[in-house]
Amino acid sequence: MKQLIHSTLALLILASGVYAAEGHDHDKVIPGPKGGRIVEVEGGHAEFFVQPDKKVSITFYDKDMKVVPAGEQVVAAIAEAPTGKVKLEFEESGDSLVSTSALPEGDGYRIVLQVKANAQAKPQNLRIEYHTEVCGKCNRAEYACICEGEKDGHGH
Repeated sequence: MKQLIHSTLALLILASGVYAAEGHDHDKVIPGPKGGRIVEVEGGHAEFFVQPDKKVSITFYDKDMKVVPAGEQVVAAIAEAPTGKVKLEFEESGDSLVSTSALPEGDGYRIVLQVKANAQAKPQNLRIEYHTEVCGKCNRAEYACICEGEKDGHGH
């Protein structure tokens, strides 16, 4: 009986190690094709990208990182800037959704992104720390930095 328990425990420990290793791949930072930040959403991924005009574009990708039309997806955002909260609304532009207004001036604030698969779906809230300075290692804006496990070392 003791041997059966030890064998079962060893198998459980081995299985949990395999599960943890597989889970680690999910935590890997995926670089956004446009240079933005990739977040996981229902059915795949979305890229949060701040355009040069400071409008935000959201592009959806499948699990293989192929662009998919926004379809019925609904996106809203709240920029929690030092000057006050600003709500951003989005409209279709090609295969992406683009904010109808620009982000507030400044840097170093949180953006709460709300994504719904359709108008009736439960919202998924995502928080993005908006920093525009460029990371010295990956040459991306800090909000989209892909340097795994080093975000805390970038000074934000």
